[in-house]
Amino acid sequence: MLSNMNATEPTPSAVPASRRIIHVLPDALINKIAAGEVVERPASVVKELLDNAVDAGATRLSVTIENGGRTLIRVTDDGSGIAPDQVALALARHATSKIQTMDDLFAIQTMGFRGEALASIAGVSHTTIITRRAQDDQAVRVVAQESVMDAPIPCAAPVGTTIEVRDLFYCVPARRKFLRGDSTEFGHISETVLRTALAHPEITFSLTHNGRSSLTLPATTDAQARVVTALNKELQGQLIALDHAETGIRVEGFVGKPATARATAHYQYLFLNGRYIRDRSIFHAVKESFRGLIEPQSQPVAVIFLHMPPTAFDVNVHPQKIEVRFREPNLAYRAVLAAIRERLLASDLTPPMRLPSAPTPEAAQEFMAHQTQERRQVIAEFFRDPQPLQQSLDVPLPQSAQYDLGNIPTANSSIPAMADDSEPRSATNSSAATISSALPAWGATSPPAFATAGAPKFMQFHNSFIVVEDGDGLLVIDQHALHERVIYESLLARVRAGAIAGQRLLLPVVVSVSRHQLAGLDRVRPLLASLGIEITQFDASSVAVQSLPGLLSRLNTMDFVKEILDKVAEESTGITDEELLHEVLDMAACKAAIKAGDPLTNQEIAALLARRQEVERSSNCPHGRPTTIRLDRRDLEKQFKRR
Repeated sequence: MLSNMNATEPTPSAVPASRRIIHVLPDALINKIAAGEVVERPASVVKELLDNAVDAGATRLSVTIENGGRTLIRVTDDGSGIAPDQVALALARHATSKIQTMDDLFAIQTMGFRGEALASIAGVSHTTIITRRAQDDQAVRVVAQESVMDAPIPCAAPVGTTIEVRDLFYCVPARRKFLRGDSTEFGHISETVLRTALAHPEITFSLTHNGRSSLTLPATTDAQARVVTALNKELQGQLIALDHAETGIRVEGFVGKPATARATAHYQYLFLNGRYIRDRSIFHAVKESFRGLIEPQSQPVAVIFLHMPPTAFDVNVHPQKIEVRFREPNLAYRAVLAAIRERLLASDLTPPMRLPSAPTPEAAQEFMAHQTQERRQVIAEFFRDPQPLQQSLDVPLPQSAQYDLGNIPTANSSIPAMADDSEPRSATNSSAATISSALPAWGATSPPAFATAGAPKFMQFHNSFIVVEDGDGLLVIDQHALHERVIYESLLARVRAGAIAGQRLLLPVVVSVSRHQLAGLDRVRPLLASLGIEITQFDASSVAVQSLPGLLSRLNTMDFVKEILDKVAEESTGITDEELLHEVLDMAACKAAIKAGDPLTNQEIAALLARRQEVERSSNCPHGRPTTIRLDRRDLEKQFKRR
């Protein structure tokens, strides 16, 4: 059996002699091999052509695609053009105008530089170049097929360059069959154009697929306007500008407010000196800066532009130039983290309440047009006399056409009044004691600022939400989410200032745990001790909670301990001490906060609102849910057709 297997295996002596002789590959084969690295799919061609057009100083870029790029890719620019005697050279391998010496290679300041793109593209397609400089009387045209170039031919064309790539991979069937469907390939092309457009708002971009316009972006001096137009018009007014500099790094760009967070990272873009790149570390900094402002599974909107000296990174580490190597990766990470955090802390992150659009006159006319003649007559009659509506539709109406105003509750009725005094309303199961040290205490003679005459009015409804007058509108506050943030920030501040003093329990709380849970006790015990929570092992299957801080008096101790130990056991190797601290604080704040359904007195509400003004990131709970939404009076007036 072994002898038969060995007989069929290839051996050096079985390789033809012609394949054991070292020789130089022909240019056509070299270009096909290079195309395997540079030209992955039609979008790769578009990227290389756009890079060259940007380097040529273009102010207008037009991209035309047919059949997902399989049959046609055409990129036209109004840049500087190519000299007639250099057009053929542009299609040669390792020919470039962008680097001259070894030093240039480590200080790249252009988009393209390898000198492989056009040669590789021409090696796997039918490529045509038409170009003209401003000082030339006419353009020239060069056609290349499988790296074989025709002689340049004079032609008429405007200043700039048009590169047309037809029948991509026609001579490499194995590569062509790996292409996806037209819609998928065009999706990659569209994303490539979008990335370039985000980095260069000063350029006008247009993209056409199979004769239909897909993207049109006029040039602008407003980078934020380009982001909104290119990504999503819903981002208008929802972006926060970044401008931060430290240790030779400048961070510019925009991040979306927490309310704009998405389920995926599709709206995250990172550029280094104008070049789109991918870097996990920096994207982690973006996500980390939103900790506690968005839900853990959500991703923030971010368009980040890094500016660094070319000597601080190496861009020549990836064939498609999409990854770079930083000399000091931590500097970029810290700069991005600081840039976003400082702007988030300085911004009002309260999301607006979204109301349905009020019907327009056109919508009303359309509605009437779809009614039958009989129903239109009934509706019209109702506005003259309500009684025909009752007879036609058999809908009971009040005995009088005049509305009875006698049953509308007044200010003296039993509904909760908008509180502007310091007297607590009577409430069953008042939670005054439960808010405890998370809220400031005061005496009857020293009410909080919110309860003084002329201060904003407030009320609680459904024992879950607090409505507050705010400027020219209303704030609706989730009492649990806001109290959660208050407790979280209080705990975090005390931990950073030093360990929190715990209060010794008269009787320890014994919690039964599994071996799996018990395995994480040693890891989390020092952290819990800094929070004033002392836990010791009681026996082989239980732990004892010896002390708790007063701030966590509402804590369900058993559930809290079990969840913490579960979390630590699950992520014992993949969670840092900093992340563990935030996880513990998140859980503690959530379980200790007042709950939806807890009635609050006016004093408690005022205290909670006072703390809202003091804590950072009060717009969101530690898990990222909003604590507050805003309803402007203008929106209400629109709903009631006052505007």
